[in-house]
Amino acid sequence: MAEKVLDTMKGANPTRLIVYGATLALVIAAFVALVMWSQRPEYRTLFGGLSDEDISAVVENLDSRKVPYKILGGAVKVPDNLLYETRIALAGEGLPRGGSVGFEIFDESSFGVTQFVQKINYMRAMQGELARTISQIQAVEGARVHLAVPEKGVFLDDIEKGRASIVLKLRGGGTLTPSQVQGIVHLTASAVDGLLPGDVTVVDTTGRMWTNAANESAVPMGLTAAQFEYKRGLEKDMEKRIQSMLEKTIGVGKVVARVSTEMVTTHVERTEETYDPDGQVVRSEHRTKEKISGGRQSSGVPGVLSNVPGGTGAQAGGLASSSQKQDEVINYEISKVISRVVEPIGKIEKLSVSVLIDGNYEEVIGELPEDAPEDAEPPVTQKYIERSSDEIQRLEGVVKAIIGFSEIRGDIITIESVPFKSSSMVDVGGAMVGADSIIPAFIAPYINTIIKSGVSGIIALFVILFILKPVIKRLTEETKALSTIDQIGASAAMAPGGEEGTPEYEKQRAANQGETERIKDAVRKNPRQAAMILKGWMQDNK
Repeated sequence: MAEKVLDTMKGANPTRLIVYGATLALVIAAFVALVMWSQRPEYRTLFGGLSDEDISAVVENLDSRKVPYKILGGAVKVPDNLLYETRIALAGEGLPRGGSVGFEIFDESSFGVTQFVQKINYMRAMQGELARTISQIQAVEGARVHLAVPEKGVFLDDIEKGRASIVLKLRGGGTLTPSQVQGIVHLTASAVDGLLPGDVTVVDTTGRMWTNAANESAVPMGLTAAQFEYKRGLEKDMEKRIQSMLEKTIGVGKVVARVSTEMVTTHVERTEETYDPDGQVVRSEHRTKEKISGGRQSSGVPGVLSNVPGGTGAQAGGLASSSQKQDEVINYEISKVISRVVEPIGKIEKLSVSVLIDGNYEEVIGELPEDAPEDAEPPVTQKYIERSSDEIQRLEGVVKAIIGFSEIRGDIITIESVPFKSSSMVDVGGAMVGADSIIPAFIAPYINTIIKSGVSGIIALFVILFILKPVIKRLTEETKALSTIDQIGASAAMAPGGEEGTPEYEKQRAANQGETERIKDAVRKNPRQAAMILKGWMQDNK
């Protein structure tokens, strides 16, 4: 086969040979380039969103370590296999610095620095360190902090409040959660002496105010963000406890629990005074008793004459009548109870629990058709069996104990047995896990390699099917045509043996005519190959 192809190429047109050679060289070069591309290390972002100063410092460090890198915009990229090692090494040296100055500004101090300059440097260091810390939040790409801290006065009335302004650059147009905003605010307020959280303003590069949104954010039912987070955390904890408990008896993946809570969202304080009318106690008692009886009474004309010596005064009268006086006062104290009741925010008012559990399954062996082979196995199906009411009632008692069920609150529990949708399971480490949940995580680390290998295979298959195969087929057809025509020509060139009119002569003549027809048919089917062969014969005759 190879010799025939070589013979065909020797007799082929030089132009065609050049085309074939160029095509083959191009295919080989493309294949080599494809292999090199698939083996080329993938570059991943080491640090992104860097300032020019940070890029310069990082590149200088990478050059000293002889680590290959690429700079794209404000990002520095390194090979995938060196990413984490290089990142840890640079972090150990404090790179990148985030485009701001931190406390390293005091590493080199001079004796001629004034107190004012020292204060300014300290303020710059505080702003830079806060910006670096805030930039570590996942949703934040960069941050700038501006502090306005007044000087301390001698008198308390002269002390002014400090203020802070924070500008954030979010990653990819992302958003911040209210808890993240509150975290940034309290982080800044705790780092600066005398700064209150209410005096911290957070905005992003688009001008959106985040502090007001966090303070005023509320969810349905009048809950603030913190209250809603507490509510969801409480519900999730109950759901997890219910599911983990029931899965011990029913099976993993066969329980779904959802909990909804109604909570006190307002702060309530009330004072109650309770009086007990039956609990009377004498507090104070005052008694006065007066009695007069017996003695004489004066008589006569009252006046001056009776009071002058020697004068005639009033005459003594008869006996006086007795008098009696009694005054009694008793004060009673009625017992009372004064209670101050404070209802905390977050008190559960009502619980609503809904639980779905999978039923039991029984294998049902079907019947084989009459024409089934003897070694055929009967079909097996799964029949769903709903759980009994007694079993559901027992599970309801377990759920009540988990959540602390209270009829006074009006708690509601609903448990239903329903067939769950079956899913493919995969044995991972001895445990049956849904394939949908593990395949993405299993393939994720190798997805780039798989894509490269797939693209390389598709391109190689395309080259083989649409470039190499037609060329090889064409060369094979030319070789086959050349062999056929050579054989036919050799047979046709043989002169009929014997004398004219003899049987041998007629037989040879008929054979030559058949060969001639075969030659004509071959020429009609392969005119180009026939022309090349004739051209080769003519060159050989010369």
